[in-house]
Amino acid sequence: MKGTAAGPVGRLLEYRDCLWVLTARALKVRYRRSVLGFGWSLLYPLLSMLILTAVFSRVFPTVTAYPVYVIVGVLVWGFVSLSCLQAMDSLVGAAAVLRRVYVPPAVFPLSVVSANLVHFLLSILVLPVVMGALGAWPGWHPVLLGAALVCLAAFVTGLALTLAACNLFFRDVRYFFEALLLLWFYATPVVYPTDVIPGHLRLLLWANPLHWLLAVVRGALYPGADVGPAELTLAPLVAAVCLGTGWTVFSRAQKRFYLYW
Repeated sequence: MKGTAAGPVGRLLEYRDCLWVLTARALKVRYRRSVLGFGWSLLYPLLSMLILTAVFSRVFPTVTAYPVYVIVGVLVWGFVSLSCLQAMDSLVGAAAVLRRVYVPPAVFPLSVVSANLVHFLLSILVLPVVMGALGAWPGWHPVLLGAALVCLAAFVTGLALTLAACNLFFRDVRYFFEALLLLWFYATPVVYPTDVIPGHLRLLLWANPLHWLLAVVRGALYPGADVGPAELTLAPLVAAVCLGTGWTVFSRAQKRFYLYW
């Protein structure tokens, strides 16, 4: 019987089928009546890679296999930014459903993250084909890649839960976050190497949680990436803190969600 499990985690597990259905629906609706279908998931990062490579490959000549460096960064950034933006609208869009039937509200932002994670994984699977055509092969480290993806998914989930709850209470959160995304993009080494950052700005880089997660993902996919103890320690720590914080904020805030539907 639904709702008998103790705690919010137990209730969410009881409704896991609903989570799978919402995830599958998001995947089907995303490219409905689209000729290219999943190809659109690769078209943007590929175009970004080609443009950025043409512009910056000579600016950063020391970066090994710069196209791989860029496309990995763009794919990670796309997963993070798109998941957060869509998650903020998930509770608002689900208000009509939640007013009529009981469903754990968390399944809506979680389904958004799950759908984008599937697209992200599919993009990574076809990455060797794309890079092979360009003559630049990614470096694969399966164990590190699996750990990096878990950390990245946990980080995005925590951030998505926090933003979804806050945006339901204060709709200005979305506009503020959209502006913040632009600053966050340039503050994260998505298209530039970390060694170009001046010493007096290194503290800002180290305070950027996405920097550590991106470094670990690149370490698993990019042949020139250097992953050290700091990245391997801080990436899972950042992911765990963000997931724990996001789940705590969401669980406490959902008691007042009905006031805003």
